[in-house]
Amino acid sequence: MFMKLRTYLKEKGQTSVEYILMLAVSVSLGVALLKKTEAFLITNPDSYMNTQLKIYTKLFDPQYLYKRYPLPR
Repeated sequence: MFMKLRTYLKEKGQTSVEYILMLAVSVSLGVALLKKTEAFLITNPDSYMNTQLKIYTKLFDPQYLYKRYPLPR
């Protein structure tokens, strides 16, 4: 009886260690994926967000609002 209990506890501990390792791997993959997504969407100079901001800057910035065309006299 004692031997069965001992093997059960050993297997139960092994299963929990495997779950902890799977959780660590999935968290590390998730963090890597989020970093790649952040670089693609936000921090890269050619990212989607920066492209949109450049468009809105040209639309609403007072520097780009009026264009002057000199007329010849």
